[in-house]
Amino acid sequence: MPRFIRTKNVNEHAVKTKVKRGDEVVVITGKEKGRRGKVVSVDSKTMKCIVEGLNEYKKHVKSQPGGQPGGIINVAMPIHLSNVMVIDKTTGKPTRVGRRRVSDRWLRYAKVSDQLIDSE
Repeated sequence: MPRFIRTKNVNEHAVKTKVKRGDEVVVITGKEKGRRGKVVSVDSKTMKCIVEGLNEYKKHVKSQPGGQPGGIINVAMPIHLSNVMVIDKTTGKPTRVGRRRVSDRWLRYAKVSDQLIDSE
């Protein structure tokens, strides 16, 4: 890929992430530090995720000729995956995530409690 086409901080290939859609996470740094939420989507190329109800900003929208009114709406902004940690379901604490081979499949497990995060 030519240098002038590349964008900043974007991997050319998707990377396997340890945070998945539907996980309960806590933000560990930034203005939303300490707040919890559910992951709505994960972008493995930019290594960012959108967490429900967190890191929102207000966007001003003009009214459209089709009859849609204008106003101010809240838009969720992505958070880098290094700034969130998965919450362990058994202990309720933030945990690092590892991978373990169980019955010919790689499943995620919480390193705090050593319990599987993914169901078999």
